[in-house]
Amino acid sequence: MNAPRIHDVTCELLDFWRLKTQLSKGRPFDVAEDVSQFSFDAIMSAAMGLGPEGGDIRRQMDHLTALRSKIASSAAADLNEIFSFPAVERSAKLEALRVNEDSLWKGFVMPWPTLYHRINNMRPAVRKAGATLRGYIASQIAKAVPRLADDGQPLCALDYVIQREIKAASKENRTPVLDDPRILEPIYGYLIAGHDTSSGSLLWSLRRFLEHPDNQTRIRDSLRQTYADAWLERRLPTAAELVRHNAYLDAFIEEVLRIDTPVVNIMVMTRMDTVVLGYPVPADTRVFLNLTGSSLNRPSVVVDESIRSDTSQTHRPSRENWDDSNPTEFLPERWLRKDQEGKVIFDASLGPALAFSAGNRGCWGKRLGYLELRIVLTLLLWSFHFELPEKGVSWETFDSLVVAPKKCIIRLSEASRDA
Repeated sequence: MNAPRIHDVTCELLDFWRLKTQLSKGRPFDVAEDVSQFSFDAIMSAAMGLGPEGGDIRRQMDHLTALRSKIASSAAADLNEIFSFPAVERSAKLEALRVNEDSLWKGFVMPWPTLYHRINNMRPAVRKAGATLRGYIASQIAKAVPRLADDGQPLCALDYVIQREIKAASKENRTPVLDDPRILEPIYGYLIAGHDTSSGSLLWSLRRFLEHPDNQTRIRDSLRQTYADAWLERRLPTAAELVRHNAYLDAFIEEVLRIDTPVVNIMVMTRMDTVVLGYPVPADTRVFLNLTGSSLNRPSVVVDESIRSDTSQTHRPSRENWDDSNPTEFLPERWLRKDQEGKVIFDASLGPALAFSAGNRGCWGKRLGYLELRIVLTLLLWSFHFELPEKGVSWETFDSLVVAPKKCIIRLSEASRDA
């Protein structure tokens, strides 16, 4: 269900960047905002559909198309000059999501988060943002009900939720309750949790493409072998074809998430008195768990094994750290090995990684996150060469709900025309 929608939105991004490359006459440009808007389109499409009007990327593309002649005539003579494009304002839905994301991360750094949220939720901008997103969810429910009532096929996550409620109501001989907060709030959270994280992961992936062009070439060549029919027919791989994994791309994604995980820590609450490495931790204590750092992308810290719990000692992983393979280095091949037939395969168990946390507290959007990255990066590498510009490159990052690059300035050239 999700793959075709992500594929469609990614194809719009490809068209948008081709248009930008043409209008800039090959000059570099910043794609950070494009990636944010694309990620919103992708998560919105998977969650509840974009509708015939499309998403933010289509709005931006229509805007540039209308100004095409004016933009082309303004291109600077210097081919290394960063080109800036006129942009239309974000959609009301994306702007509303941004307001909610901003409110959420500020709550993490406030000394009294409960009091902060009570006051912040009374702000007109926050109330308007909530009404905008919940109003859109309600409108999508209203559109989906007649279609699903006639045995229509679910097209997004919200459709499945509605369909289950309609069937449950029919069995219980009652009217479906489609304004239940248990339906609305998870979809609302789905958007917030899936937007910044996927945007940050994609920005870090593009940054690594720029820093390591050899990885671009290696993965692109491997993708053309994995999806040989598409390459021979000079077309993009379909969503159905992209269900097949590519070991080199999977290893690249895993290494990006190990080194540059956009979410650096999470907070859990202890449900009972416990002991962690010899230190007593009472029940109802907030505990921060780092998803990066020692043993993951930094050298490990020596721990006396005798102070670990019995279960920890019994269920020790086969590899607890990367100390013997340069943990601070970006090396996607650390995730590759050969199987019994000598074929190179990706193996996520070769070492520790916590980008999506683990266990019962693991991210429930993990599969969707990996799927989106696989589809997007495959189609981007299939279509473009990513080049690091000579001027204006910034390596600054921002820290909010996620840690990600502030800017991502790239120069694109067509890869689909390679011999």
